[in-house]
Amino acid sequence: MTSAISELALASNAKELTSAEFNAKAHADEIASVFEAHQFCTEEGEGRHLSPEAKAVLKYHEYDGTNHAEVAEAIEVSCQETALSVDVRSGWGTPGELEPEKFQILLSTGGPALRIIGDLQNNEPSRARLEFQDWGTPWTQWRRDVDHEALDWFCSLFWFGE
Repeated sequence: MTSAISELALASNAKELTSAEFNAKAHADEIASVFEAHQFCTEEGEGRHLSPEAKAVLKYHEYDGTNHAEVAEAIEVSCQETALSVDVRSGWGTPGELEPEKFQILLSTGGPALRIIGDLQNNEPSRARLEFQDWGTPWTQWRRDVDHEALDWFCSLFWFGE
């Protein structure tokens, strides 16, 4: 995703949040902005007023007013390249018949760390949520300022099996 969005996020409320919370907020804001820009491209700009952050995403991907499909694809690839890892896990079952039930997309590690976790239904993500962690702290769900439609879209860009 774009560093321009991260820089915009850095300017807001940095003193009120821990580093792990700030990391979660910055990623949540960036996912919302790239989703908005992607929607603009897939709808070919029909009736949308874009936020400054979404405009920055379009500029980063060299949107020229006509290259909607190319920019939409570039946004998708950029999002996919953001993930450090994509993991799935299953519950109890007979060997050879296990299907993934849960997923994790790791976005950052260390202190602070951030991941998206959720359920899988027919290998499609559902109930996605952001969790953050700092050194010596447990994973905690980020509940503020999450565009769940954008988060679901982001997760749908990844392959979780057949």
